[in-house]
Amino acid sequence: MKKHLLLFSCVALLAGCAGSRKELMLTSEPSIERAFDIISGTRQGKPLVKYLYKHPVRFEFSNTAGFCHKFSLKKGLIFLPVEMKSSDLILALAAARAAYIYRLYKETGLGEIISEEEELAALFQSRLALEVNVVEGDFAKGKAGGPIKADFCTYIMENSRYAMAQARREALTPDENCQRPLETIENQRIWLEKIRQSMDDDNFHQLLYDRDMQRVRRGSMAISEAMKNDATIRALPAYETYRFQRTFYDDQKAVFTGFEKLYRKEMQADEAWRASHGEELDRARGEFSTCGMAGLEGR
Repeated sequence: MKKHLLLFSCVALLAGCAGSRKELMLTSEPSIERAFDIISGTRQGKPLVKYLYKHPVRFEFSNTAGFCHKFSLKKGLIFLPVEMKSSDLILALAAARAAYIYRLYKETGLGEIISEEEELAALFQSRLALEVNVVEGDFAKGKAGGPIKADFCTYIMENSRYAMAQARREALTPDENCQRPLETIENQRIWLEKIRQSMDDDNFHQLLYDRDMQRVRRGSMAISEAMKNDATIRALPAYETYRFQRTFYDDQKAVFTGFEKLYRKEMQADEAWRASHGEELDRARGEFSTCGMAGLEGR
């Protein structure tokens, strides 16, 4: 009898673990699952996937226009271009970049995706591409790999600064289908200074409302949420508004300072990685020697 009870307990425990694993699935798409298997098999990607399981988010294919990743983080969703479905490896690189941005978003508490996160993510994506030993043929399937290849070529042929500048240009180019242009940390700092000054000129509500409306125009916030936020703040009594304003300013200042420290740390980590992986960079330069040369690529 005791043996039967012990066996039943073990089976129940295993079933419970299986159930938990199912609940923590990152996607319902088999191709995205395969992409995460690729990411998990890399030294840099494995910690990132572990982070995703600790801070769950769902990855699905987008059914709207725009050849880019999109975030609906209030709903816990990240959307990837369905065109990426043609290649598990290219899809893995795209998913890794979006996942890396999500990790920065969660760790820093910024409240929205900004250009600097895209810049750091571009470096991470290229390092991951080097780790899985991408070759020219990996980018040959349709148009799916074009943008990733362009960023990768800049990373290996130029340097990290050029790659970040390219990612920044893309992030700041208006494209409502891709929730762009994004904000920058510099613009956030300027806005926060206006918040501080508004303590004396009673402009606090308008500044918050204007920021939310910018998010609405980018497609990263619903108009109903913006209106609800505005109504909630305007309903506060004067003394509570001032206290909220003071706390909001202090909290945001700490968030921005924390992000800037993380940004510098990630850049230093990339610099150290490049210095210790010269052989891989040289191999990639040989493999992609025709990068950017019209008519020669893919020969």
